[in-house]
Amino acid sequence: MSRAWLAMPLVAACASTPPKRELVVWPSPPDVARIRFERAFGATPDIEAPSFWSKLSDALFGKSAPSVALKQPMGVAISDDESRLYIADYGLGKVVLVDFAEQKMSVFAPDEPMGKVFNVGLDHQESVYVTDVEGVIRVFSRAGEPLRRIGAGQLKRPTGLAIDRRLGRVYVADRAKGDPNEHRVLAYTLSGEFLFFLGPKEGEPGSGANDGSFFFPTYVAVAPDTSEVFVADTLNFRVQVFDSAGKFVSKFGSNGDGPGAFQRIKGLAFDAFGNLYVVDGLHSNVQIFNRTHQTLMYFGGYAKKLEYFDIPSGITIHPKSNRIFVCNEYIARINVYELINTKPEDSTSHSAAAGP
Repeated sequence: MSRAWLAMPLVAACASTPPKRELVVWPSPPDVARIRFERAFGATPDIEAPSFWSKLSDALFGKSAPSVALKQPMGVAISDDESRLYIADYGLGKVVLVDFAEQKMSVFAPDEPMGKVFNVGLDHQESVYVTDVEGVIRVFSRAGEPLRRIGAGQLKRPTGLAIDRRLGRVYVADRAKGDPNEHRVLAYTLSGEFLFFLGPKEGEPGSGANDGSFFFPTYVAVAPDTSEVFVADTLNFRVQVFDSAGKFVSKFGSNGDGPGAFQRIKGLAFDAFGNLYVVDGLHSNVQIFNRTHQTLMYFGGYAKKLEYFDIPSGITIHPKSNRIFVCNEYIARINVYELINTKPEDSTSHSAAAGP
């Protein structure tokens, strides 16, 4: 494996006058930095840059709009133009919309009931798909108008979801509360027609540790170029891979604390090079795997510093800029990182063995 990809993080102070915020990158020199911390935010003041006149107006007449603060962010999705970030906040029971262009943070569709939201995804029209753990996927237009409900009467306790724009599908992880035998992942069309359960190559889908079975599946991701489905099989301590027909292909991971091992798998996302990012809520880090499931590196870790994590959960990556957004569930903020100094060949098996 590449020393550059597996090295430990660096916290290096930038020497300049006046002093700047510390630059935090992973890995450390002499290896090439791959991940750079950009910013973190958790409330309206972190996003908005009010003018002098708006500050004066607020002082004289009070704020015209209430401040929004995250409470328990679990899932996140970024628009194609990277100007809008949708955050599923379980604690608020709402989706929070961050408009970077307008420098505003607000509650999305504030008058619409959303139940107990867990995750959020976007289709090619930027329709917003929201999992409600009370048993349904709610779909809204970009303007916040309710469009349809998916899985009502079939879903028990849906958590993570993923949109396959190529095939026009939504995949959702589901488990029945209090029922150890109902751990499953379902596929629907974007219009809401049920397609199939993900499962083994042969036999019926079910719960457990066998290939194609699940024990507390939580998050899902779809490889954009192949439509393979990757499932965070959380309490089996592994990621399982399925083809576009829902049949088991492969798996990787084990229970542990070394490279390629997990203790509490959460969010999954792909970068522009096809590498898979796997969030571990207990390790408080993100591991990166190439297409052959080799561990390339990790970033993050637990620390009481802005750039690190405390029970991270959902993740999304913009497919062009490779900007990475990670939910910090416990401390209620979004951390933003960027993949840097990386080319497609840096993720191949040759690079993983010899370094770029």
